[in-house]
Amino acid sequence: MTAIVNALKQRTANAANASLPVQSATTVSSATPLLEDNERDQWENDLVDNDPLLETQSNTSSQYARSYKRLLSLLLAPVTDERGHGWAVVLGITTIFITGTVLGLIMPKNPHLPTVWYRTISSCIGYTYFISWSVSFYPQLLANYRRRTTRGLSPDFCALNVLGFACYATYNVAMYGSPYIHKLYRERYGNDAEITVQSNDVAFAVHAFLLASLTLFQIGYYDGFRSQTPSRFIGKVLLAVISLILAFPIVIYWRIWKSNWLDFVYVLSFVKIFVTMIKYVPQVILNFQRKSTAGWSIWQILLDLNGGLLSDLQLVLDATALQDFSGITGNLAKFFLGFVSIVFDAIFMVQHYALYRSDANDSGDDSGSILTSENVNDDISSGLVV
Repeated sequence: MTAIVNALKQRTANAANASLPVQSATTVSSATPLLEDNERDQWENDLVDNDPLLETQSNTSSQYARSYKRLLSLLLAPVTDERGHGWAVVLGITTIFITGTVLGLIMPKNPHLPTVWYRTISSCIGYTYFISWSVSFYPQLLANYRRRTTRGLSPDFCALNVLGFACYATYNVAMYGSPYIHKLYRERYGNDAEITVQSNDVAFAVHAFLLASLTLFQIGYYDGFRSQTPSRFIGKVLLAVISLILAFPIVIYWRIWKSNWLDFVYVLSFVKIFVTMIKYVPQVILNFQRKSTAGWSIWQILLDLNGGLLSDLQLVLDATALQDFSGITGNLAKFFLGFVSIVFDAIFMVQHYALYRSDANDSGDDSGSILTSENVNDDISSGLVV
């Protein structure tokens, strides 16, 4: 297109020179340019607008640019979409699987698994669930930021989430990286027993604790805890659980009953299971009371469901490959974390897609949203996305 514009400019300049009187030719050639910079830019724009060929090429380029932008938004739907419909879900989840598989192929494998090919499969499953669960925290954070409010998000859920992941992060770090805990584990389950906590479990738990804390901070920053105060019942639950956690090391130190630090680590995992079993209940009740899921990110649920399914799948397959199901009984936190998440995610999906479907898209100010169901459908109908 640049060549066409240059040719047309040269042709116009030649015509203008030819129309000048002969005696002024030298004066014109030595004078200032015929057009100033701003006049030249306007002339070029008018030239493109009035030329059918250049206008068609410009429209085609703009159309393809918009299509590529929307396709990119579809692939990045977990953090760009706020509705969770159609091709956004399909391509968004596909992106998660592709990313997890690539990481699983290039990252170190678990040397304790029996065969090379299964180590690769387990690694791909592990990193895919790690990506799913890790990314699941960002849609809610971004939705709160775009809307400048946390209305529709339960403060009880957020407070319990921080406590639960604090315990889960400590549990995973200890089980994965503490030689003393490894020693106690083998004394209890046998010298050949392998701890099934992997590096991606540690990375996820620490990352989840940080993101859950940031989400709780958003409640105080955007709306204030006075307007969104955790309930008294959840406050009492938090106080009781924290008291138990702080009291258990005293029990170990004074040897009030036979227990050790492995038991304390298991207590933390049981706290995480307990918190996971109750933390979603306040959000379910809040959605029911409001008859809406607006303000509660559906992508958080879709990714959480995907992560829960793959987490439990990896745990069962690893135990089967090792022919040692103590890997499940010795890592109940991971198994029940996935199972309970699946159950509640199913409830949230029913609320979003069936019970309160008419209000699900009323998410406040959508000005920051890149992707909408309308422009996705437009692209699909024109054959530009599929």
